[in-house]
Amino acid sequence: MEDHNIICRVCDVEHIVTFSREDFVKWVAGAFIQDAFPYLTADERELIQSTMCGKCFDKIYPQMEEED
Repeated sequence: MEDHNIICRVCDVEHIVTFSREDFVKWVAGAFIQDAFPYLTADERELIQSTMCGKCFDKIYPQMEEED
């Protein structure tokens, strides 16, 4: 497991997400992100996938949070 610094493309805040290179390769090869990184939170997976933090995602897409 390695720490990865990911900067949110909306608010420019840096986040550290810990995941393995092997799991990242699985995701890039086509695995669903929740299957490749089951140990990460939804917000951490969103950072990897879209480089957007959970707070910014919730501000931009508030209706998606309410549907859960």
